[in-house]
Amino acid sequence: MKKILLILFVALCVWSCKNSDFTINGTVDNKALNGKSIFIKERVNREWIVLDSAVIENGKFSFKGIADTAKIAYLAYVYPTNNKVRQAFILENGKITVVIDTTGFMVFKGTEQNNVFQIYQDEKNAFNMKVETFNKTHKDSVKTPEQEMAFAKEMDKLNQEEVSIDKKFSTEHVNTLVGTHVFMNSFYGMNLAEKEAIIGLMNAETKNVKRIQEIMADMEVEKKVAVGQQFTDFKLPTLTGGTLALSDLVGKTDYVLVDFWASWCGTCMQFLPELQAFYAKYKGTKLEILGVSLDDSKEAWIGAVSTNKIEWKLVSDLKGRKCEGSRAYAVNSIPSTVLIDKSGKIIGKNLSIPEMEKLLNEKGDKK
Repeated sequence: MKKILLILFVALCVWSCKNSDFTINGTVDNKALNGKSIFIKERVNREWIVLDSAVIENGKFSFKGIADTAKIAYLAYVYPTNNKVRQAFILENGKITVVIDTTGFMVFKGTEQNNVFQIYQDEKNAFNMKVETFNKTHKDSVKTPEQEMAFAKEMDKLNQEEVSIDKKFSTEHVNTLVGTHVFMNSFYGMNLAEKEAIIGLMNAETKNVKRIQEIMADMEVEKKVAVGQQFTDFKLPTLTGGTLALSDLVGKTDYVLVDFWASWCGTCMQFLPELQAFYAKYKGTKLEILGVSLDDSKEAWIGAVSTNKIEWKLVSDLKGRKCEGSRAYAVNSIPSTVLIDKSGKIIGKNLSIPEMEKLLNEKGDKK
């Protein structure tokens, strides 16, 4: 009996030792990456921390270490200059393999959580390729307002398809590391009811995660500034040194559009020409825009305004993502817009330009 127990103990020790560390063996299809560094990074309080690094040699690289607990990490490299490629995976003990194809997409396999997470990553990658193909095929052919509306509707369908992918995975894997990670990185695309449904499935441990608590607090704010509610006021510094409140504008024109943006936001800059054309068409008694910058550098803010010749009202407290104006509206991604009518009622959020234009014209016809 003692011999049996001893054998079991030794076997357990061997198994434990084999699984008390991690190895990551990678293969890279892009030969141009040979000699380049690749990093394991972690994001803590919005700051990137390098946990380890390796050099890609002959299309291969490897890492070895011990993970005290499983956590979300990122494999990252820079190629070409300043083009950051980064993908999340589960850093946990066990044998992990990763293949990086010529597009930069990474496939992680080996441990249970990475195998599950890869199913989601594959679906998202296929979706992203679908969107890229759609944009290349249709965007340049948009010429008329009718075509713009049709394009916006198709993009909205694609956005909803992406939300469905995120929502499904977050729901099916709620209270797991990968499920919580996906929810925390995609909740901003979901409506309030969809977020509440997933939060309702979470156990006490998951709800105690700091970011989940922040999301839940934002959801309470979101209820107060939902479509149909009266606007919430805020006052912020202007470019010239004074201050301007949202209430200083509401009621002075038929509509006020609050545009949350930042100089560092590429999507905001892409949206800007379309927004400027919209403003030029309706500014005056019909429309005013209040641009709320989430910059933390006044020089960057001023530079973007000057370079792009932005003419509407502009404010910022230079607190970045902690901007008091954006916090008043639970803004978690930009660009983000809020459309307010003359009575102070919120009548639309994150609408496309054709949708806003249609709404403005419909309201005008009823007067």
